[in-house]
Amino acid sequence: MIKKLLLLSCIASSLLATNGVNMIGTGTVSRSMGGTGVAHFSDGSGAMAKNVALIADVKSSEIHLDVTYFNASVSTATTDWMFLNTTPANGLYHDNPNYVNSQNHLDTNFIPTMSYVDKLDDKWSWGLTMMGAAGMGVDYKDTGGNDNTGYAQRRFKSGMMLMKIIPGFSYRTGNTTFGFAPVLGLGSMSINYDESQTRCDANGLNCTRDPRQSVHGGGSGTGLFGTNIGGPSLVPAIGWQVGMDVKVTDKLRVGATYQSSLVYKYKDVANFNQFGPYGMVNMMNDYAYTTQGVGLKAATNVDAAVDQVFAPGSTANEFLKDVLPDVVLNDTVDNALSKTDPKNLNDLTMEQPWEVAVGADYQLTDQVSITGDYRYIAWGLAEGYKDFGWENQSVFAMGFEFRPNKQFRFRGGYNYADSPLKNKSGEIGSLLTDIQGTYVFDQAVSMLNMTGFPAIATTHFTLGAGYDVTENFTIDGAFMYSPESEVTRSGSLVPGASGLAGDITGLPAGVTLDFVDMNYEYKTKMQQMTLSLGMNYKF
Repeated sequence: MIKKLLLLSCIASSLLATNGVNMIGTGTVSRSMGGTGVAHFSDGSGAMAKNVALIADVKSSEIHLDVTYFNASVSTATTDWMFLNTTPANGLYHDNPNYVNSQNHLDTNFIPTMSYVDKLDDKWSWGLTMMGAAGMGVDYKDTGGNDNTGYAQRRFKSGMMLMKIIPGFSYRTGNTTFGFAPVLGLGSMSINYDESQTRCDANGLNCTRDPRQSVHGGGSGTGLFGTNIGGPSLVPAIGWQVGMDVKVTDKLRVGATYQSSLVYKYKDVANFNQFGPYGMVNMMNDYAYTTQGVGLKAATNVDAAVDQVFAPGSTANEFLKDVLPDVVLNDTVDNALSKTDPKNLNDLTMEQPWEVAVGADYQLTDQVSITGDYRYIAWGLAEGYKDFGWENQSVFAMGFEFRPNKQFRFRGGYNYADSPLKNKSGEIGSLLTDIQGTYVFDQAVSMLNMTGFPAIATTHFTLGAGYDVTENFTIDGAFMYSPESEVTRSGSLVPGASGLAGDITGLPAGVTLDFVDMNYEYKTKMQQMTLSLGMNYKF
């Protein structure tokens, strides 16, 4: 039972995350009002997530249960013109820009939140909550794509799921309340990706893969508790949050909160060498099999292996020797290929960034209140996210609540934040980025962001309603819609220092490619919808 609760709470998953990888609101009321809640009290779950000082507003004791159903669609179109992707029969592949949709696992589309809050006396209140907090992931495994539909469809499956367990306290003195809460974060992460090229016969048929080069079996890695969710284990992280609430007048209150970062150290996430120069040696090996019927000679160094595949003096030969660093060129083929073996997986530290937020709530009339929040999320300063080029994010949220009588409430809201992943063009894809000790091509960084973790949602519209069934029992509902967002990363693999131009020589007969044509593009679209139901009972 405990495992099931942890698993359900950890599935703030596949693309429900909307401000970067963070949910826009925790609790049905907060989500119906645009994810606001720094200065607007709704229930224990919303207060513990947005501003722990607000739990002072409980009248006695409250239990809150909340469940959210989400449905998100994400699709990626990939273009990748690169001569190591050629075969004598069909010329170029990875060049079909058709969109392919990530799978949406219906059995993991429900996220619960649970909280208990108690008022100890006129000054002190405390509470405990367990909530799904953030997540991101795609699943292109078995979507029907093949090598002709690009990297995004080559059995790519990723997942990151985060939950929080928060015990919190608040202290009220006069019109001001202070809150503090330690935070236990639990996270799970995996990247399952098949880097191996397909080896086909001279007619482009009878294609097979080299399973040795499939990281985590090309998307078949086991998730939490033997499921399809996340990585094989939960990783803990410790943090804290503080908040303040001030009732300025009978109608106006303001709040502020700070949430510390949470550092997750994931084990055996993926083999990142496959996304850098050693991965290009692996591509050369597959290219040699395809065009010559035999792989690279294991005992030779990589410099000599380039001469084995492409004639010395050809521009293809010169290009590879220009792109591959000396440490790779001087290594043996066998050692270079072993670098991309799926048994040699890299750890990855992902730091959920610190956040600071301010908010205000104003009682416009006896029936109408309006609320607004500003939140700053430091993705660009957090380990892991900054390595992948994410940018800091400003989040603007606003909401309203209309109370026509004592029993009914109607709510709405709006939430906007620029994507931490921006459109980018003109990249030099062969430049290298240090991902925590492993050098990865900039092209691969764009591919991983756009295909594996596309946190690109920007705009969210929300609606909701609440009804007091009895004096102590309330039911709330919420609907969130995020219209389609699109982000594109594009560039060329050609390094600016190569000085090479014209047709690439040394390719199989009938294959023609110009360096200026050796471009790539990753274009991702996303759309989201959620339905939430919350129940609150007062003792």
